[in-house]
Amino acid sequence: MLRSIGGLGVTMVGSASAYRHDRTYEDHSDDGIPVELKRSEAFHDRLADLFGSESFEGLKPGRMDFLVDARYVGDATVDDAVKRYLEELFRDNGIYMQWVDHPDRMDERQFLAEYGNDAHSILWSKRGFYAREVESYLKDIALQLVVVPGRREPPYEGRIYSELDDIVGLNNGWLNGVNTGNRAVMGHRESRREQARLSLHEIAHLVLCHDDDPTNSGVMGVQEEVDLTPAEWSQFRDGLDGVRDTTGYDIALRRCSWEEYTPSRPTCCE
Repeated sequence: MLRSIGGLGVTMVGSASAYRHDRTYEDHSDDGIPVELKRSEAFHDRLADLFGSESFEGLKPGRMDFLVDARYVGDATVDDAVKRYLEELFRDNGIYMQWVDHPDRMDERQFLAEYGNDAHSILWSKRGFYAREVESYLKDIALQLVVVPGRREPPYEGRIYSELDDIVGLNNGWLNGVNTGNRAVMGHRESRREQARLSLHEIAHLVLCHDDDPTNSGVMGVQEEVDLTPAEWSQFRDGLDGVRDTTGYDIALRRCSWEEYTPSRPTCCE
């Protein structure tokens, strides 16, 4: 598995371990956003200039803030109603989520030429989209969600290729979305419910794994509800500070990465 992701395992383990045990900033809300940034008018102005003051509502010391920096390719989109629904859902569960749309929509033809529909090239390659296109000051304060049209040809329309899932034979490696810690990519869907379900699923993978408990009706379980369970919300709040880890620790360190990408264990059909 580590060979398939470019042999990054040792680097990721070392970097993420150091990050976890050597914080030098003050953060009273456990969301990973330093208090000094929350109090900085200059930093707030910078984000408001980029995302628009009507979208970025500012950060607040002591509040559990969470920024989802959405990036769009071609005509892929997430409806405004879906964004507002997810903001309200997170805020109802103690997390002040702000969905902020990045203003630079990428041309689909250019994006495909440079990165394709391949999760490795989009999310964690050293010359991939995340490494080359995401501003450094945004990488450790927001989760980047890249929304792409996905493959245009049948039978995998609207899907993204992940070599890891090809290893275990899941849909020949073509998935609706992929998460690697504080960054994720998902294919566009026309249905608002599917947009909300996929968005929440990939965002929640920042902390949460798939859940094969049939009583879990949320998006990490049987996916009947666009929601998380109370226990999952609690776990998400506890792990929200992982957004500051830019190593892609989701691949190398998370329990579910080893459990779900083991050929002997079937994985959830995400």
